[in-house]
Amino acid sequence: MEPLRVACLCAQWCGVCRDWRAGFEALAAQLPAARLLWVDVEDAADLLDGYEPENFPVLAVQRGPWLLYCAAVPQQPAVWLRLIDALAGLDADSVQLHAARLAGQGGKWPDLRAFEEGPR
Repeated sequence: MEPLRVACLCAQWCGVCRDWRAGFEALAAQLPAARLLWVDVEDAADLLDGYEPENFPVLAVQRGPWLLYCAAVPQQPAVWLRLIDALAGLDADSVQLHAARLAGQGGKWPDLRAFEEGPR
């Protein structure tokens, strides 16, 4: 299976996001198999294809083409790590089921693969 892409979707003007950046970057050391991305939604609006978060910061987790999670989460490293670890442990069938549930909620969702060559 492809590695997880883990993104923090935020905005430069958001003080909570700015304060959380160091905590998010510290997660990278604990998630060596994941690709962590810090995404300013205003700078990357074209890559987000119409997705606009209602609140910040947003944790987005994707494996291959399947977006598994995308929602605002409190800025607590242990909470993020626990959630990411749970998603990392899903088998291929569970990944697809999780993604289908999220997609079934409707609306626009980001595709983190767009950031392979885009802003970090």
